[in-house]
Amino acid sequence: MGQYVFRRVLTAIPTLLFISLIIFLLLDLAPGDPSANLPLSIPQEVRVRIRESLGLDQPVHIRYLKWMNQFFIVEPTAAVEKLTGLQIGDSENRLRIVSWTSRGVPVIDLILQRLPQTLWVVGLSYLLSVVIAVPLGVLGAYHHNRLFDQINSVISVIGFSLPTFFTGLLVILVFGVWLGWFPTIYNTTLVVNSWSTFAQQIRQLVLPVFVLTFFQMAAINRFTRSAALENFKQDYVRTARAKGLNEQVVVMRHVVRNSLIPVVTLVALGIPGIFGGAIITEQIFRVNGLGALLILAIQSNDVPVVQTTLFIFAVLVVFFNLIADVLYGVLDPRIRF
Repeated sequence: MGQYVFRRVLTAIPTLLFISLIIFLLLDLAPGDPSANLPLSIPQEVRVRIRESLGLDQPVHIRYLKWMNQFFIVEPTAAVEKLTGLQIGDSENRLRIVSWTSRGVPVIDLILQRLPQTLWVVGLSYLLSVVIAVPLGVLGAYHHNRLFDQINSVISVIGFSLPTFFTGLLVILVFGVWLGWFPTIYNTTLVVNSWSTFAQQIRQLVLPVFVLTFFQMAAINRFTRSAALENFKQDYVRTARAKGLNEQVVVMRHVVRNSLIPVVTLVALGIPGIFGGAIITEQIFRVNGLGALLILAIQSNDVPVVQTTLFIFAVLVVFFNLIADVLYGVLDPRIRF
């Protein structure tokens, strides 16, 4: 197992470098820079100095290497200093990745400011979707073609078919406007420091979390049902039942464990999407999360924010893909690395 993880890590390094190069080059080729949004009355000399201060006058390979150095060395060093209070090197002259439109605020600081809102809404909905969808998928396969399975399949198809913007607007109209049960706009300035504010936080979470959970659990439910249905037909399940094993043992130990292998891939690769945020849902409910940050950065042509955010997503995808491969061996001992 250790050798396998080591080989995968070695494989991931050139993969991430290639992805970083693609992201950097694509955004570098995109039209526009900070001087493009300046008023026409700004002299050309001022525009040139702005580009020079941001290093945009340097060759593309120099800027790419500087960005890699900032991402893998400068930013981790700054994070360690912030967590431990220790000073490592010349911190005052250290050049971090800064936003072009947020008055030189480090990009990582912007991401950390938005991360709690995204984890509250998108993270909680993804956790609920996994906890609800996996048992429903197994029960649907166990009661194949019965009333429960038919109802479960219809709900899954509806959840998978309806886009989140339609479901979001529908629940806002019904539960927010007509019934007035829940707030329609997410209050990102709310500080949870008492039971009353915690109750307010739960109330404003209900609608966006329901919308995302309903959509995400549909795919996980269908995957789990298909995998469990296939495993119920296997010879080892028939043999376990013939030996007189308890039905609960047969389902949990033999069916569920083997059915989770394809589900693990789906769930693990979906986790990075939590940090990206559900962009559409965040826009509908005015959640000031990472998805909203990415949209704002794209609209304002804030290349450092877009570059760093996209590359963080790529790192998370590679990392959780590695986690999924390791879990394969835990769930199925027949898999040899």
